[in-house]
Amino acid sequence: MAEKKIWEKIKIPFWGKILLMCAVVFLASIGYLKSFHTHNDAANLEDIQQMPANKMPRKDVPDIVLISKSGPSKKLSDYKGKVVLLSFWASWCTPCLVELPTFIEIHEKLSSKGFVILPVNVDEPDVATDFVVDYWKTKKFPFETFYDTDKKAADTFQIDTLPSNFILDKNGKLVATGYGANDWASEASIEFIEQLLTE
Repeated sequence: MAEKKIWEKIKIPFWGKILLMCAVVFLASIGYLKSFHTHNDAANLEDIQQMPANKMPRKDVPDIVLISKSGPSKKLSDYKGKVVLLSFWASWCTPCLVELPTFIEIHEKLSSKGFVILPVNVDEPDVATDFVVDYWKTKKFPFETFYDTDKKAADTFQIDTLPSNFILDKNGKLVATGYGANDWASEASIEFIEQLLTE
């Protein structure tokens, strides 16, 4: 009701409202497209259904620092020998909040085989302290989230949209990327990661 009153006060013709909505959708899409092309030499999640993991090109990634609130900081290179899902997310990102719970099932199925999920929260410090801690406890995630309040890790990975996901092989090389909310508990995702675990 309040939304309707706002539109009436603005006095924008119907075609103008449509144009405005299209502009908002277009601007929201720019981040996705920019981020997609940042790592366009890596496979994306659509590719994993068409190509076996051992045929996918691999590339080096920067060795970022992962800040923890429950223990010492770690480096991405500390996880060599494991298959890693590195995921940048934020509390204001609805697709992130849709995607994060899908990590639980894949963690339960594959963590004992050497698979690790590294969510990295990019909220401002006050939000990271309040919302994130409560959210993690409420959802009972069986893995911790790391923090990037100064955006150094996000800048290093040239993050333009959230969520941004990167699958790394046991040698720490980038195998595939995924932007926007994905179902990581899908059969295709699990099968793909299992292929990497057997390498």
